Amino acid sequence: MTQDPRLPGKAKRRAIIAVAAVAMVAYVGAGFAVDASRVREAIEGLGWIGCSLVLSLSVLNYLVRFQRWQMFLARLGHRLPGVQHLLCYLSGFAFTVSPAKAGEAVRSIYLYEHGVSYSESVAALFVERLQDLLAMALLASLVVLDWPAYRPLIAGALLLVLALVIASSLKSLPTLLQRLGGHFSRPKITAGVAALVNLLRSSRTLLQPKLLLIGTAVGVLSWGGEGLGYYLICQGLGVHVNLLVAMGIYALAVLAGSAAFFLPAGIGGMEVVMTSLLVSHGAPLRVSIIATLLCRVATLWFAVVIGIGAAIITELGSRPARLRSAP
Repeated sequence: MTQDPRLPGKAKRRAIIAVAAVAMVAYVGAGFAVDASRVREAIEGLGWIGCSLVLSLSVLNYLVRFQRWQMFLARLGHRLPGVQHLLCYLSGFAFTVSPAKAGEAVRSIYLYEHGVSYSESVAALFVERLQDLLAMALLASLVVLDWPAYRPLIAGALLLVLALVIASSLKSLPTLLQRLGGHFSRPKITAGVAALVNLLRSSRTLLQPKLLLIGTAVGVLSWGGEGLGYYLICQGLGVHVNLLVAMGIYALAVLAGSAAFFLPAGIGGMEVVMTSLLVSHGAPLRVSIIATLLCRVATLWFAVVIGIGAAIITELGSRPARLRSAP
């Protein structure tokens, strides 16, 4: 079969996977080079059980969010084979190191081969991001009273979620866009408007009150698990913060990284915020940097490793996409 010309070629996707692997090695290598002995001591302090528990909490995050993703696609009328679907979902993590994590949309390419249109998978990704943003704002509110300077960040996140939910829920918006698209004669513009209309309709289906509530609860549970992992790292380093503070620091740092959407996966912004918040809580700067490094390795870069593995398996087993229209 002929491959859909709109799909990025395998060579390009595999090149991006290779770049992600190089970036991971560079980040981890640079982090360990800063204070290798202290990092080694910290890992030894956590022990095999502690390290395994932290990584297990990250895995729990991915699996719980995958269940939510499956729920989204099922609501849109798609039920895929479990293992193949999981590989498609996890493969997106290989492209997490991209501005605003937009690279995770690559899973749309893999899902397209299983009959899921681009507009549906992108809508699912959009709603997933929206619910995660709301979940992070709720988790960050646990400590907002301790750091008033971050109140506008949380308020801004909540307002953004509210505005996007309202806009995506308007029945009249897709119809209005469809009418406007009819006034354009250029096929590319017309096709783009049609894709946006389908995306909004799919998003509206996924933003029903019950699904919004369940999806946000899933986000709080999954990201709260990574916040718990950060707490365990702090305890292993002798930084005595309570669980709610650790979760709040992690959530605030993620929100700050998300606000700097032009940074790949919030790299830089998240590290600065997480380190500074831990220092303001009384931890030494050197220890705070190590805690941040270990947290990022156990969350972001661990996800990239899993994503690279899933993407390689998916790439090796993928077949040319069927020729059909993708709204």
